[in-house]
Amino acid sequence: MASYKLSFSKSTKTIVFLSIDLRSISCILNACIMRYQLTDHTADIGIRLGHKNLAGIFEDAAFALFDILCDIKKVRTAFERTVSVEAVNSEELLNLFLSVLLNEFTATGNLLNKVIIREIKEGAEKATLSALIAGEPYEPGRHSIKTEIKAVTFHNLAIKKTRAGFTAEVVFDV
Repeated sequence: MASYKLSFSKSTKTIVFLSIDLRSISCILNACIMRYQLTDHTADIGIRLGHKNLAGIFEDAAFALFDILCDIKKVRTAFERTVSVEAVNSEELLNLFLSVLLNEFTATGNLLNKVIIREIKEGAEKATLSALIAGEPYEPGRHSIKTEIKAVTFHNLAIKKTRAGFTAEVVFDV
């Protein structure tokens, strides 16, 4: 246990002493802040995702892609546009969606800092997605590339429904 002083109001000069277990706080912060977890994978980079809904899985996977690729905090919003993709199921939709986003960087030099899923549907014969993407062109003096990602693979690609929502695994070829 550790004790910390927290001041809630300067005007009343109230100080509250709070005793907390740091391990509990660490677990709470990881659940709230971490959008993905890196997984062990030989020569490639794997990620594991968990979210209460399928749209969140796709948004967090997009965040992970660009967070692994660059320092995402340095990417500003210079453009916004909508992208749409269609595939036969949610796993192929995730692969195609991330491949389209990766192509934003490899083909046009754009880094993304925001991806918002506007609509995602999975039917018997096809899955579709529409998303708002935002970012800016890569500037070598301001942006640094942390890891070059060559492709989004189908290796170990999975999306599973759980009691808490969804989990997913994706592997990037580096």
